[in-house]
Amino acid sequence: MPPEKANYPDIRQIIKNTPHDIIYLNSFFDTTFTILPLIFKLLSRKDTAPVVLAPRGEFSPAALKIKMLKKKLYLATFRFLRLDRNLTFQASSQFEADDIRTGISADEKTIKIASDLPAMQSSSPAEPEPLVSVEGHTGLLRVIFLSRISPMKNLDFAIAVLAKTKCDVQFDIFGPKEDLPYWQHCEQRLASLPSNIQYQYCGTVLPVDVRRRFAEYDLFLFPTQGENYGHVIAESISAGTPVLLSDRTPWRTLERDNLGWVLPLDAPNAFAETIDTYSKTSWQERQEKRTHMLKFSEHHLCAPESISQNRDLFFDLVRERDEF
Repeated sequence: MPPEKANYPDIRQIIKNTPHDIIYLNSFFDTTFTILPLIFKLLSRKDTAPVVLAPRGEFSPAALKIKMLKKKLYLATFRFLRLDRNLTFQASSQFEADDIRTGISADEKTIKIASDLPAMQSSSPAEPEPLVSVEGHTGLLRVIFLSRISPMKNLDFAIAVLAKTKCDVQFDIFGPKEDLPYWQHCEQRLASLPSNIQYQYCGTVLPVDVRRRFAEYDLFLFPTQGENYGHVIAESISAGTPVLLSDRTPWRTLERDNLGWVLPLDAPNAFAETIDTYSKTSWQERQEKRTHMLKFSEHHLCAPESISQNRDLFFDLVRERDEF
């Protein structure tokens, strides 16, 4: 939709004129593509199709703290108008289901768990698999941060962690500058990094290039304050690049599965120590880990049960409506 058509009358016409069995909303707080369709559902005199709403981590405690007053006002209005009628919440994990139930006092019956499906074809099908690292780089650990630059993604924490490391690091930052004041704050912290850290901002990455970009690095540093799933984590794993992650995502078994490390955000020293320890591994050890991760991604990412969960979520709603 062009911006000038992102309004209630045009949203209303799209819903009325487009044959559909289900309305799928890909956010809870999005004004145009969630709030307006929910208002249409409220005002419609006829029964509307079932609505599936995927909050995408917006009910995590850290996410709710951002623009808290505005969100509290909308949540109160949402409950008062009973906009949750005929509405099913899609949670990507039990962790997110708990956040939804707590954040909006949702009935447990209205929350269905259907895991997000990773984009396994992030590289062009015509291209070969991502290349593994080249020998001779062990003196410099290549670390990547790839995400939106916003407080939720916690780039300033990553910078503070690197300031505590003792090894030599090349730190490259990729992602859109979504929050300019926050980026300026991060730039100030980058400028004060010690001499063992080389850094640069590398701009944005096209989705088709993300996996190949990850394959060029030894470590993905991602101390996010909250993810309902974390597609970027799956893409790093599918490229064979270990992930150093916060404990605010469903990816809780990285160390057990030999894919990386999960650490609490109140332990920045542990992040730094993990980076220093990994920098001492040999090229051969890193290659073996990368090979293991590539095999793991082939067999475990986008598992059949995740596909079944998503399929059942939609078909069950259609069957229930037909039976009614």
